[in-house]
Amino acid sequence: MRGEEIIQEALRQLKRQTGVSANVVPLRILTQNGEFTIDNRVQLNYYSKTIEFAVLVKNEIRKVHLPGILELIARRKDENWLVISQYIPKPLKQELKNQGINYLEASGNCFIRNEDLYLFVNDQAVTPVRLREQGKLWNPTGLKFLMVILQDPEMLNSSHRTLAKASGIALGNIGSFFDELKKEGYITTYTSGALRIENKTQLQNKWVELFTSILRPKLKLGTFRSFDNIYSNWKYAPQKDFLWGGEPAGDLLTGYLNPEKITLYTKKSKIEIMKELRLIPDVDGAIELMEIFWNEQELRHQGKNQHTVPPLLAYAELATSLDSRNREIAERIKKEYLENE
Repeated sequence: MRGEEIIQEALRQLKRQTGVSANVVPLRILTQNGEFTIDNRVQLNYYSKTIEFAVLVKNEIRKVHLPGILELIARRKDENWLVISQYIPKPLKQELKNQGINYLEASGNCFIRNEDLYLFVNDQAVTPVRLREQGKLWNPTGLKFLMVILQDPEMLNSSHRTLAKASGIALGNIGSFFDELKKEGYITTYTSGALRIENKTQLQNKWVELFTSILRPKLKLGTFRSFDNIYSNWKYAPQKDFLWGGEPAGDLLTGYLNPEKITLYTKKSKIEIMKELRLIPDVDGAIELMEIFWNEQELRHQGKNQHTVPPLLAYAELATSLDSRNREIAERIKKEYLENE
């Protein structure tokens, strides 16, 4: 569905569910980097009152979109905002509600609170919208390959065998990934025959979003707490079978972050690393264990501290955080390690 269709269907369902009528006021707010269409306002009419909302509309809201929504709303605090989407997963609806952000699904599910108006509908069936990316390049295997060439663009000119080894994927995938990159305009060829990345920022942004929603969940081994208080003394933990990710990586790469959550990437099995670091499974634990998928010997690191994950991966984890200080550190990493590649 297009943005206009999503808005109209959502408003129809809102009236059916609550009796509150609404109309669209075409307006003047520009699209923000292709992420959100912010070109309409809606007026809700109830009793003898009318209240106007600035609208953010998107086909599906994912976790990776929340920081952008929060930042936009924070910048424009003078506006009444309403997020309208065809589909919002239940956990994200709860997060929007917790943040005091009004939302409306195309099904009529909503949380809208303003002055003396309060609407909350949460029982309408909705079909999740799954906008699958075309081709193998955007599945977990392709995202592993993309991390390697985005972190080190010189790898584009390595042999297919070297790229497969660095990415931790099967050799047979590499040719089709190159074909898709060329088809989508992400790589071009010099007159010398060497390859280079085109539209790198666009490709990097797309990778960050899909890494967060598609690949990262498959790498997670669990959350834990530690017998040895690794949380408060994390810099002094024995460093041999894991790499620092997330907030610790942000601190080691920039020196400007005091981690509240510890992320470790390892090639060891969960049982082995649990024994080695004396970790205890805990769904509310501050330690997150992740799987290393790339080959550390084949991928050029380029970071200040070789005990962290590659800067691109640290950037992806911090840039999609709901914590504003993590997003600030992500921008530091981007400027220092990624923009000049």
